[in-house]
Amino acid sequence: LESLQSLQVSATSSSSSPHHDTDGFCMHHCTKHHHTNCNIPKLDIHNHILPKHIPDFRKEFGYGDAFVTLKHDPLKPNTAQMWKGGQFFRDIDEKCWSCEARLADMDAEGVRVQVLSTVPVMFSYWAKAEDALRVAQFINDDIAAKCRKYPQRFLGLATLPMQDTKLAIQELRRCVTQLGLIGIEIGSHIEHWNLDDARFHALWAEAEKLGAVVFVHPWDMMGQRDMPKYWLPWLVSMPAESSRAICSLMFGGVFAKYPKLRFCFAHGGGSFAHTIGRLQHGYECRPDLIQIEVSGAQHNPRQYCGKFWVDSLVHDAAAFDYLVSVVGEHRIILGTDYPFPLGECYPLKKMGQLIETHDKYSVEQKRQMLWCNGLQFVGKKESDFL
Repeated sequence: LESLQSLQVSATSSSSSPHHDTDGFCMHHCTKHHHTNCNIPKLDIHNHILPKHIPDFRKEFGYGDAFVTLKHDPLKPNTAQMWKGGQFFRDIDEKCWSCEARLADMDAEGVRVQVLSTVPVMFSYWAKAEDALRVAQFINDDIAAKCRKYPQRFLGLATLPMQDTKLAIQELRRCVTQLGLIGIEIGSHIEHWNLDDARFHALWAEAEKLGAVVFVHPWDMMGQRDMPKYWLPWLVSMPAESSRAICSLMFGGVFAKYPKLRFCFAHGGGSFAHTIGRLQHGYECRPDLIQIEVSGAQHNPRQYCGKFWVDSLVHDAAAFDYLVSVVGEHRIILGTDYPFPLGECYPLKKMGQLIETHDKYSVEQKRQMLWCNGLQFVGKKESDFL
């Protein structure tokens, strides 16, 4: 744990510089020429996994149509159905629960490490806190077991009962100090509370103390009831949710108060980078509405670019280039959303495809985004995995 905390200090101390050195995390650098494929290893910060068997929590607790369980058909051993209460939710295959199935894909596409996290539908923030703790413990124990089985291939993020900060801190401590998980995955908001709410500050303080990383994933997307057609909550609201999280933490003073706490945001940080001009102008033209918890030029939105990480999952080379221009190539980590359809993965894409095939970046820059930045974020060294 002390080693992890020392790595965290190293990562944070360099966060203000767009040209900091990551050699402590990534020792071996590729020296081949621009556009040359040098078999860069990859660390994937954004992918999801489930236990193969999930208890019927609705039956156990006596309520909750949103609790998820899996139904397996013995005639179709490599697939399952996700059910929410009594309603069919979606079909999934064994890549959602089997380490061995995903390792085959990882090996084929050069992904050395996946940082495992649950599917956001399992968060259960709406449930009674003690029941959400039971669900979280079941999920976290499963993720930890997978990481113990393949310690050079998987790291794990915990889920927490965020509706009760005391229980969330209790489970965070267990997961980091007993299970060996490296941090947490949380939603972009928790029920009707944004992430800057005072109720969460004790959790941020504990996570910073423990050296735990925080991966923020959109969930319970805004406006779902108003736009049910065309998959709009996933296409429109998810990017807004990630920006909602970043802006809440930024304007709410969380980034400033806990500067050593490492945050990473899914889907390239959503719409944040692409609305940075509007955010900056709003901060300057309406300080009465925005500069409440933090104020002054040292806290304007552009000053926070490069102080947190985002994943690479934007699906477009031009959008990716702009993201790099805003947050810096040192703060982008490969994220695939494996094994789901909106991800950069099978059946339409390969993991890391956008960065690998991009003709603008050198091999060294690609290595940084596919591998080294991820190592720095999770506080590990290349020698831990290669």
